[in-house]
Amino acid sequence: MSRRTDGRDLLERPYRSDHADSIRRKASPPRDLLRWFLEGFRAEMPDRLHQHDVWRDRPKRGDPDDYAPVGGSMLGSPRDAEPFRSYIEDGAYTCELAEYEGNKDATPHFARPMRTALARLAGRGSDTEPYPFMARCLYRTALRDGDWDSACASLGITEPVRRIYIEAALHRLWTRYEEEPQPRPWRDERPLQEASVA
Repeated sequence: MSRRTDGRDLLERPYRSDHADSIRRKASPPRDLLRWFLEGFRAEMPDRLHQHDVWRDRPKRGDPDDYAPVGGSMLGSPRDAEPFRSYIEDGAYTCELAEYEGNKDATPHFARPMRTALARLAGRGSDTEPYPFMARCLYRTALRDGDWDSACASLGITEPVRRIYIEAALHRLWTRYEEEPQPRPWRDERPLQEASVA
């Protein structure tokens, strides 16, 4: 073994078991997909709607006289809590950079991975096979706190196929679930002649 591979081996050794466990978890779905889905969905929902202070929409300096307020009232309205505002305003594919001890992590992760998986299942994004009806059924199941039978019934799915349908929807959702986005391919921005000379 060369010196370089020995050093690489020493660096990777403490993380081998965690890496193998991560690959094994990704390869096989959890035993109870419904529980996995509900736990992920609940974890992404904000706890509070409002903060204690008052929000008033004021014109900024230099705004024209015909300023139209965006929201609030003259007396003021409760300010939205930041997690709730983010949940409403941000898209499903919003990524965040984690911050640990003042340093930003270079690997972005989805702010709400379960919401992103539902958006992928519905056909938004780069997926080629959209299943918007399945995504709607799963969303209704989560809003009904796991009552998949009534969620399927509300969409008109007949009783004999409800269990099969919800299991297929959960499995398809699991295949589209990712904690972090796929890495972007590196592209050389230099002109073609410079890149070929280098």
